[in-house]
Amino acid sequence: MIKLINKKMRYISSLCLLVCCIWLSGCQADENLRSANETGLLITLADESDHAYARTIPSALEKPVADMFHLRVAYSGTDNVAYDDKCTESILLKEGTYDLTATYGENPVIALDAPYYIGKLESQEVVTGQMTSANISCTVGNALLSVIYNESALKKVYDTYFVTVSVGQESVNLDATSGKSAYFQAGSSVSLVFHGQLAGTGQEVSYDIPAQEKFANIPARTHVKVTLGVDESSVSSGVGISVEKLETETVSVVETLPSEFMPKPKLEAEGFVNNELSFAETEKKTAVIRLKLASPLQDLKLKFHSTDEKFAGLEAEKEYVLSNAEDKAAIETALGIVLPDIGTTEGSLDFTSLIPQLMTDNGNTVSSTIEVDVEANNRWASEDETVNRVYTLKCNKPEFSISVDEKNCWSREFTIDEVSVMSGDIETIKNNLVYQYRDGTEWKNCMTREFVAGRTQQFSQTAEEISEKSYKVRALYRGAIASNEAEITLEMPEQLPNSGMDEWNVETYIKEGGWFSRDETYYSFNPWKNDEDHFWDTCNDFTTRHRNNSNVNIYNYNGFHAVSYVTGRSGLAAELRSTANGRGNMVATFYDFNKVAGELFTGTAKVTMGTSGLFGDADGSKDIYEREKDASFYNRPTALKFWYKYVPYNSDTWKVHVELLDENRNVIIQNDYTSSEIKNDWTETTLPLNYVEGVSYAKCKYIYVIFSSTVNSGSNMPYREITQTFYVNGETKTFSPAYVGSVLTIDDISLIYDK
Repeated sequence: MIKLINKKMRYISSLCLLVCCIWLSGCQADENLRSANETGLLITLADESDHAYARTIPSALEKPVADMFHLRVAYSGTDNVAYDDKCTESILLKEGTYDLTATYGENPVIALDAPYYIGKLESQEVVTGQMTSANISCTVGNALLSVIYNESALKKVYDTYFVTVSVGQESVNLDATSGKSAYFQAGSSVSLVFHGQLAGTGQEVSYDIPAQEKFANIPARTHVKVTLGVDESSVSSGVGISVEKLETETVSVVETLPSEFMPKPKLEAEGFVNNELSFAETEKKTAVIRLKLASPLQDLKLKFHSTDEKFAGLEAEKEYVLSNAEDKAAIETALGIVLPDIGTTEGSLDFTSLIPQLMTDNGNTVSSTIEVDVEANNRWASEDETVNRVYTLKCNKPEFSISVDEKNCWSREFTIDEVSVMSGDIETIKNNLVYQYRDGTEWKNCMTREFVAGRTQQFSQTAEEISEKSYKVRALYRGAIASNEAEITLEMPEQLPNSGMDEWNVETYIKEGGWFSRDETYYSFNPWKNDEDHFWDTCNDFTTRHRNNSNVNIYNYNGFHAVSYVTGRSGLAAELRSTANGRGNMVATFYDFNKVAGELFTGTAKVTMGTSGLFGDADGSKDIYEREKDASFYNRPTALKFWYKYVPYNSDTWKVHVELLDENRNVIIQNDYTSSEIKNDWTETTLPLNYVEGVSYAKCKYIYVIFSSTVNSGSNMPYREITQTFYVNGETKTFSPAYVGSVLTIDDISLIYDK
């Protein structure tokens, strides 16, 4: 007995285990269906996609509309139902092919505002492990009729009125105030009866509106609109009703949805990030808040708050209402925008033109806030408290910078490069910008010379009065917002050393037993020259190069210094003589290359004697005379001024040449002046350096100025043999004979700084 009981218990246990396994297997299968690789459909309901009339919301039907639909899913080609319930965003199904039907409403014979919608999608395939998208296109499944009353005409005859619309034995009444429509099954025919109460008498009358072709067999999606008025010719009969207009149109799901089921209006921003638009003052950016409406706009509320003084006329906490004409005008005037009209189905608040007008508080960020609420289909956007309806316009300091090219820093002026704008509108900033320099503790505006390229300061002092050479400069926008500060250094106007020609170094050489066994004395004159430093040099080392050569005993008496000093305007002056005692100190009639100009120049004379020729090194044909342009000078004058006298021989011509050179000895600017006029009295002359406005000139490293007693060296140079008198350390000296041509005397050299 006990064994039998144990046997039965083992059987029951096995059965329970089997049931549990089956149940667990089912649970596992269901769990697998809902795993990461779910199988089923993602449902989207959409207004029909192929109709040509306008829609006011996207074709996809959003909540709560989609939630109102019923969804039936059956295996394709059968009545075997897999799902029959409320439409949801997704349903889980087994792999297979299905027919889907989405419906809304009961499709009554006739009723007030009772639309019926239907959408079908056949042969939709479902694949294991996939959630397949299924888009069901929905249309209006029944028809509707509306009555429009010409109230201005009807009120003259009737106190009250309505129309009865009938389909078979069922009917509904359409009055003038409800705004409702009669909905009925597609393919139905309707009849209309007008009922009214005569004005003044209260008499009840009715009138069968004549049957129309458009009242019969009305198809789905068709909206019949009947406009009733008064036929004055038949008013005496007690009715006088006429059909003023009869029209039909095709309608969509969206257009026929009851307003309470329409989605609430939404706000969609363009240009904003998380409801904030950050920009630089003067910058142009798009800022639009679009009204997403499913039905005509009913009203709009707007608050605008800003610390910008230009909006002081708007009350910060006031809620301006679109339906209030004064409020609407106040917003449009203050913000310079156009608000949408009530009744529009599409609208936006475009603040794009406002953005460039917003300003910072002298560079400090200013935030302006816009709070918007919109009403459509009797619903306000604010019903959804989770939605942020406050938009912020954050106006930041514009970023711009300036720099100064050192090439544009002169002795009396500097030019600031055109402003570089990193953020903000460049033209707006440039048009309200001044350039400034700091003079001690005060910022001063630069005077404008060229608007496009920048601003240039022309200092009022003379060049000699400028003591301050370093400045800070900046650009200032609308008198409040400054750029970076750059430092500039002006060139310090300086004069050439020994420009008065008052300092001279004289070297004396005595050659014993010279030509005809006589002792000979030679002199070398150099303005402001010693063994360590010099600025000016002459061609004297070329014209007297044998003065200290004991091996030469031929024609040395012809060696003669081309440059020496004489009494000047106030002190000494430099005297330059054309001479026939050039190379080799040979007799002038023998060699044309002996004929050279007297030259006074900045830099260094470098003379190299030759070693060949008829008379050895005395020939001079291999002599080399070079002028090295190595006089350092770091300023760029605008002109060279000097005083001179000139005694030409046989209509000779003298010349002055000026060059400014950069660190690579490239010429920055140069000019020449020549003249053949006799000038026995001191004459002042200015040689300009003609800088071209707008051209960039390199900084100066060297200056080269050369005065020449003649431009006709060589065979063209006129000369004569004379006894020359000159002064050495206050004593009168005579050198005879000497071959000398034109004589140029130079004194009081000065540089002019006008730039």
